Amino acid sequence: MSDREDDIGRRSGLLNVIKLESISQFFYKNATIFNAVLATVGFIAYLLLVMTSKATGFETEASSIRSLGTTFGFDQTDIIAFLSARTEEMIASYIIFNQVWDVLFGVIYGIMYMIWLSVIFEQFSHKLGRLNLVPMMQVAFDWLENYELAIVANQYLAEGSISPVNAQLASIFSMIKWGFSGMTYVLISLGLVLLVYRFIQKGRYPERRTS
Repeated sequence: MSDREDDIGRRSGLLNVIKLESISQFFYKNATIFNAVLATVGFIAYLLLVMTSKATGFETEASSIRSLGTTFGFDQTDIIAFLSARTEEMIASYIIFNQVWDVLFGVIYGIMYMIWLSVIFEQFSHKLGRLNLVPMMQVAFDWLENYELAIVANQYLAEGSISPVNAQLASIFSMIKWGFSGMTYVLISLGLVLLVYRFIQKGRYPERRTS
């Protein structure tokens, strides 16, 4: 690799860091409890009114799994069992669900989680840096999972079989997604505990007024 390519790579990496830092600071500066509650209401409304409604297009009592993305990992056998229990129209509905409605769902819950983390850790933003962007990783792997599931579903419709590689990738992306989801909930829980602790400490040791 030439010096010019090295320089371009370093600049590209620096620009990406700067962009992430700007996004992180934007959420820290603009996130409020009101915005967090509003985002949560939007999340619940989308989940109940859109996701639940759209999922009826491929749900069936013959399958024990409502949607592959709701499980922590799966194998090729699970995917084939899921798809074989559904008609072509239902599989087509599942593909659209993954490519459209679940993608939008990722945007909604990602923003909601980032707002909550920004509100909770705003006082410590100078120490924690881009910690409030952790949900972005969950969203990214959720989208990758959706992409692979759409591929295997299309393969099944066209050939009656699926690629083991795509099936494995979908499972890996799903597990990583749920791993970041767990990390997000742990951060939110720890942040709330920390806020309660600081509130109690202030109550015990109120700041003295200077004359």
